[in-house]
Amino acid sequence: MRLSDGGGPFGFDIHLALLFDDIVAVYRPSAIVETGSYLGDTTAYLANAYPSLPVITCDVDPSHAGYTAARLRHADNVAVHHADSPTVVAEASREHAPAVYFLDAHWGEQWPLARELAELANGPGPAVAVIHDFDIGYPGFGYDVYDGVPCGPGILTGVPGLPDVYFTSNPEATYPLPCLQTGRRTGVGVIPIGLPAEPLAGIPRLRQHSRTATTSAVTS
Repeated sequence: MRLSDGGGPFGFDIHLALLFDDIVAVYRPSAIVETGSYLGDTTAYLANAYPSLPVITCDVDPSHAGYTAARLRHADNVAVHHADSPTVVAEASREHAPAVYFLDAHWGEQWPLARELAELANGPGPAVAVIHDFDIGYPGFGYDVYDGVPCGPGILTGVPGLPDVYFTSNPEATYPLPCLQTGRRTGVGVIPIGLPAEPLAGIPRLRQHSRTATTSAVTS
């Protein structure tokens, strides 16, 4: 289905699912927002894993949004939007605080990540941004590149208002289950916005970084 990781919830990366659950457990969000629903694999997982939370998802492609809406028509906690993801992020930020945002809206020339992050950085509500396909600087883990710009620490420096501290997934951490993913593996970047970073620092499956230190190392 055109997906480099083969599809499935979180690309069938159970380690990412466990990490996402860690984040939800420490921040206890009032909602989960996913950008880039595609065919609803991750949306369906989130709806089942967190039945007490609203799950808001969107896709700019009307066929993808329509398919996901039909697939999850019986899920009372899911709202599917055919819309530009930064608009959905901005609306969710006004209505839900805190919320966890799984930012995965990208295909072809569409890469709204910087605009999504800007909405969160300047929005009224605290949030946790979980960026998929992020460069974690670890061998064997891929990441996306658009117009020569990697989806990695550099993209964060161009968004005013983001906090200095961010985190990446830690492949060397101990997980209770093996990852049997057969498609491409990627990491995630995690940014607490308007929230204390200490809860994330206590998760051994994450590594802590400084945006300013990373920028200085790249430019020196």
